[in-house]
Amino acid sequence: MTLAGTLISVVNFVATALYILIFARILLSWLPISPWHPLVHILRAIVDPILRPFRRILPTFGGIDFSPLVAVLVIFFVAGLITALLRVAEFGGSINVGGSIAALIIDLIRNVIIVLGVLVLIRLLLGLFSADPFHPLAMGIRTMTNPLVRPFAGFGRRHTYTTGLDVPALITLLVYIALYAVIVIVVGPLLVRVLSGG
Repeated sequence: MTLAGTLISVVNFVATALYILIFARILLSWLPISPWHPLVHILRAIVDPILRPFRRILPTFGGIDFSPLVAVLVIFFVAGLITALLRVAEFGGSINVGGSIAALIIDLIRNVIIVLGVLVLIRLLLGLFSADPFHPLAMGIRTMTNPLVRPFAGFGRRHTYTTGLDVPALITLLVYIALYAVIVIVVGPLLVRVLSGG
């Protein structure tokens, strides 16, 4: 294996390890584990300095912290850029920085839409399966998704704590699916083409 190949493997390993650590940190924050537990303490010591700059510039939306998502995207963007530079150094060629930035932007938008859509889907399913509306999980999902569903609240008359078909959540989910399709099919390729100079 060449030096460039070894360095590419190291970069990809570090990016994947950081992704796993960030994901583990998120999971542990949702579980009822003491913040003083040694595992939580180690994960916070490693991951929180990575997330801190993103938390400073990104507001939370409906109680959702998007800094881990953005951090993972930036980590993989930087890893991809370093990998491309190493390949260019070894084999020659050029790097399309504009296309890489466009891909990062599209990935960020797509992933945010997916996260919000999944939260709305969970809200919809909790209502359909008559989950206890006062359960902490149901209340948390409802609190996070209320700002997303609010624009469509006039389409369905239902009390906040009832069960059954949540029409505003269904409409919100359909809007997110349509928005995702537009981003993937139309905006994404157009943005990549414009920023890559093609």
